[in-house]
Amino acid sequence: MNYSFKMNNMDLLKDMKLFVRVVTCGGLAAAGRELGMTPSSVTMRIKKLEQHYQVKLLIRTTRSVNLTDDGIEFYKDCLKTLEEISQVENKLRSGQETISGPLRISASSDLGRQHIAQIINVFTDDYPEVQPFLNISDAVTHITENNIDIAVRYGISSDSSLVAQRLASGRRVLCASPDYIKRHGCPKSYKDLEQHSCLTMVQIRTPMTTWYFDTPEGEKSMVIHSSRSCDDGALVRQWALQGAGIALKSIWDVVDDLNADRLITVLDSCNPDYQSKKTTIGSDLYIAYQDRHYLPKRTRKFIEYMKSYFQDFEMKTHQQYSDVP
Repeated sequence: MNYSFKMNNMDLLKDMKLFVRVVTCGGLAAAGRELGMTPSSVTMRIKKLEQHYQVKLLIRTTRSVNLTDDGIEFYKDCLKTLEEISQVENKLRSGQETISGPLRISASSDLGRQHIAQIINVFTDDYPEVQPFLNISDAVTHITENNIDIAVRYGISSDSSLVAQRLASGRRVLCASPDYIKRHGCPKSYKDLEQHSCLTMVQIRTPMTTWYFDTPEGEKSMVIHSSRSCDDGALVRQWALQGAGIALKSIWDVVDDLNADRLITVLDSCNPDYQSKKTTIGSDLYIAYQDRHYLPKRTRKFIEYMKSYFQDFEMKTHQQYSDVP
């Protein structure tokens, strides 16, 4: 899109900032409350912005706003433009480029609490002017709609508009507490899981109860009868620690528990997974972000910190746990 933006047009710059705030807040009234503006004045300025560019940017309803295709592109370019202005201002004020501003990160429940939160602690110690927000959810989070800068995910996203970079190798393991194995015995075959209490995940209201296994006869699948299920991976892990049953977890979610003998793995030779090996989703750890030519320096720097963290963690972790067989 050709916006013919003039940097000396301060009113236009203010309207771009307002537009970004409307998208971030999810509505005109919400943005107005945050900025101390009336809904009518926010509406008037957004209309003025649309008239200036002669495009429809937002589809308004009584409860929310949605971006048009032009609005999505304009929103991305607004973020880029405002970030560039911010960096120029920082350089002028301090004599050098500083790393500052908001950083929105999305991660699964266990991964976010055990790993990403630690990375944020180190990162903000080094860059205190960055304000991170960590969205922790095992549901699939739409990066663009939720204004997420970086998503940390297992497997490659099918969203072609995103850039995905492999962060660390991974696999999934069946694990249970030593107490559970002592009381119920260790399964010798994947078919033995029918006689065990299994702890399963639910994602987007869909039970993840079809598990896949490698066998001498080839890949086999089995529909698991859940003794307990939950849409929060951290709680599934807690149930396993408490001896409630056998859980299928990413190695990154339970590696500390395995090294501390709080959990033990079973049926390792079966290479259990939620997906068939014939799919391309996989269980490696990836970072995903919007396909932009320009990434804010704080985003690029945080990605560097994540890569360094997981590389170090893999080196310190026992080979039998961190490596894909």
